[in-house]
Amino acid sequence: MVYEELNEILTENEKQVYLALLQLGEVTASPILEKTGLQNSVFYRTIHRLMEKGFVYYILKGKIKHFKANSPELFISQLKERTEKLKEIIPKLKEFQKLSETKAEAEVFIGVKGIIAMYNLLIEDSKPNEKYYFFGPTEEVFTETMAKVYIPFRKFREERKIEVYGLMKKSLKGKVNRFKRTYEKYVDFLLPPNMAIFQDKIVMVSWGEIPTGILIKAKDIAEQYRELFLEIWKIAEN
Repeated sequence: MVYEELNEILTENEKQVYLALLQLGEVTASPILEKTGLQNSVFYRTIHRLMEKGFVYYILKGKIKHFKANSPELFISQLKERTEKLKEIIPKLKEFQKLSETKAEAEVFIGVKGIIAMYNLLIEDSKPNEKYYFFGPTEEVFTETMAKVYIPFRKFREERKIEVYGLMKKSLKGKVNRFKRTYEKYVDFLLPPNMAIFQDKIVMVSWGEIPTGILIKAKDIAEQYRELFLEIWKIAEN
């Protein structure tokens, strides 16, 4: 007789001995050995584990041990105990999971050539039709950065057949020729400047005295900025 439901609590040998004891009642080792077919050494290891778990106890009659199975109700109480313990450790396990999800990697790129390399790295493992989102540059650096970085990079994106969605200030509308697979909308309020989101990565650029780019690989952060982009996209104008 096999009850698979017991497998989470008892091993196969433990299950055999316990079920045999339920049927035999209070007995010495011999009837259990005969019923289960277990070897002596295996039986005694198994019966001791069952006693440690509380499923079996023995009564000494003279010098002979008589084994008896505890009530099957014990399974319910043990499962309840295990459930309570699991409830206690689940928050800790979730903390470990959260740490792995929020673990971020960042790389810094210096100078115009470094920033070009960063953007190329951003889409190096892209597949056709994947979606790329960007917040455009500020008006102050628009002309210089477009010529040095963004126009050449647009061509590279087009070669990769990526679908590109961009948000820019209204004041920049019409200043850049449209590219294939590129869709842009415009707003009249501040946006996070010089930023792009692709897959689980984000890039940000500071066009100061020393141009500096940062590439961050972090799934949760990328998702947050992607959600922000899409919310703004809903209200932006073509």
